[in-house]
Amino acid sequence: MGAAVLPPVAVVGGGLAGSLAALALAHRGFAVTLLAPPAAAEEREPAELGTATALSYGALAGPASWQAWLELEAVHGPLGLRPATLLRHGDPWLNRLPAGLQAWPSRLLGFGRVDPAVLLAELPAALEAAGVRRETAVVRALEPRGRGWRLGLDSGDGASALEVDQVVLAAGAGSRALWPGLPDRLRVSWAGVLTLPQVPPGPWPAQARRGRVVQPFHWQRPLLEGRALSLEGEEWIVDAGLAPRDEGLVVGQVTLVRPGAASGPPPDPAAMEERLRAGLRSLDPALAALAGSYRQVPVAFSVGGEPLVGPVAGAPGLWAFTGFSAAFSRVPLAARQLAAAMAAGHSGC
Repeated sequence: MGAAVLPPVAVVGGGLAGSLAALALAHRGFAVTLLAPPAAAEEREPAELGTATALSYGALAGPASWQAWLELEAVHGPLGLRPATLLRHGDPWLNRLPAGLQAWPSRLLGFGRVDPAVLLAELPAALEAAGVRRETAVVRALEPRGRGWRLGLDSGDGASALEVDQVVLAAGAGSRALWPGLPDRLRVSWAGVLTLPQVPPGPWPAQARRGRVVQPFHWQRPLLEGRALSLEGEEWIVDAGLAPRDEGLVVGQVTLVRPGAASGPPPDPAAMEERLRAGLRSLDPALAALAGSYRQVPVAFSVGGEPLVGPVAGAPGLWAFTGFSAAFSRVPLAARQLAAAMAAGHSGC
């Protein structure tokens, strides 16, 4: 922790982005309140659903992201960092090699993963030890008040308010509902996966048992998200893959993108699950038949791939920290940059 305590900051959003932003700000000396919604439940409104962190593969690409997580764990204790290798399917040249050799290039590039289940279990203690005040509440309103901000909160037991000097908007798919003036390139998709509590038998699950992350050689999701500004109707795709998750697996990803900036109501889970299983069937019929639980969440992304990190135009004291692709690789470094910018902008620094 820094020696000087800087003015109060509220971080809105309890997922990966919000939690790591709160840790970085506390390390800089800010008095941080992290506002996290209740645990995900399908009956809640889209803005109140849990984050995508729990459903992520947690993949890290490159030595810089691996080093950033090593440094996080050195300060905050174990957060789920794991050595891993990447096995990509769908590339004719790689597919001629034995599976073990296919994974070697990723070892050389510093590939790894963070187990999201372990991360989410360890974060509350890490935040408390860092001095972050964590409050379970849904933010209903975000209003500028003089040189600060007032947040209207709903904790389930009644309404309350919080007044702070600065706000970091890391609420993912719920960010635009709180501040409609965010750039148009910030959009929302719906992402769904299968989760399994244990690793079943089979050749592809066996890869996960060995600590490997299986991904398609050509991801379709970034291509679909890149066309978000020109869509005339909703479109969906499936990326077939799997990764270890605690003692089990997370399998596949079906992505639905709609025209416009709003997430809209949740798509029909049964229809989305069938789409996901059909996509998995193209890789291996055994994957499509796995008895997993289907889960879906709204996910913020930024058209063009660059997240929103920095001050929000026309709203002094409001900072955006959302829209990440490859979030586990990018958020730790971006959180440091955000905290440094906020500290440098304070006249008392």
